[in-house]
Amino acid sequence: MRLRDIGEFAFIDRIARMSGEDPRVVLGIGDDAALLDLGGPELLVVTTDAMLEGRHFRLDWLEPAEVGWRAASGALSDVAAMGAAPTALFCTVGLPASWPVARADALLRGIADSAEAVGTTLAGGDVIASERALIDIMVLGQVPRGQQLTRDGAVAGQVLAVTGALGAPAGAVAALAELGTEALSEAPEVRGRFARPAPRVRAGRAIAASGLACVAIDISDGLVQDARHIAERSGVRAVIEAPRVPVAPGCVELAARIGADALVWALSGGEDFELLLALDEANVAALADLEPVAEIGLRVVGRIEDGEGAVVLDAQAREIDLPRGGWDHFA
Repeated sequence: MRLRDIGEFAFIDRIARMSGEDPRVVLGIGDDAALLDLGGPELLVVTTDAMLEGRHFRLDWLEPAEVGWRAASGALSDVAAMGAAPTALFCTVGLPASWPVARADALLRGIADSAEAVGTTLAGGDVIASERALIDIMVLGQVPRGQQLTRDGAVAGQVLAVTGALGAPAGAVAALAELGTEALSEAPEVRGRFARPAPRVRAGRAIAASGLACVAIDISDGLVQDARHIAERSGVRAVIEAPRVPVAPGCVELAARIGADALVWALSGGEDFELLLALDEANVAALADLEPVAEIGLRVVGRIEDGEGAVVLDAQAREIDLPRGGWDHFA
């Protein structure tokens, strides 16, 4: 049996079974970040995220500074999903010795700029030589005790809602693969969401502080996949209503150019770094009115039911059989 046979998430489950118990670990493997209780009124939030050249990014598609920005944004988005405020970012970078210093500077500047954009700083890390560029980000954050957002706790009768709009990163990758680097010249909004995503740190913090929702995940693996994560952790079934899913500006036009389906990008593309929430329907309007949330928008896209797994329904409430979507490192 090989890793490709079991997939990323089954491997993570195996790792979780190896983990020991420690009363300071409030929440360990299985969520967007770990929560540690070191005393005091706030919990410490810790997350890591790694990207490898050729697997997660291509330097002929993005500038080095954009690669750095995206790498940091993925980890910062995990902290946002916990409802936490980031306090420091650390990075380990592996770079070929043949790289120009200016290119290496630009990549690290992108990491630092992404951190500064959400009110934190690049505080340290490590540098090694490697055959391909490797970026490993760790972010520390803090969330007041009892305000943390987690993947578990969704109950039947609640609704699913997403911030912002989805599909642009998947659309950008599809267009770049089909048409090359000129593909996005007529779709600047799509390219912008792909190259410089905005982790929803302010929105996540406001949601957590409001108490109007307590279940969240960041959309990094794809809407359907991440809804499934909530369903599995909460012991429920997630139902996504496809006509209600907000598609990012520019995606429909771009999809028409390459014969693709923008809705599929929004449902299963991943790396949107928006927030998916489960909450009582009565709280949706008040949550949507919170300033950081109102700035990016909040849309109900489905509901929570008794059962298990995640399904997608069309306008006639028929189940849609999507092509394999979501991110699995070993698929």
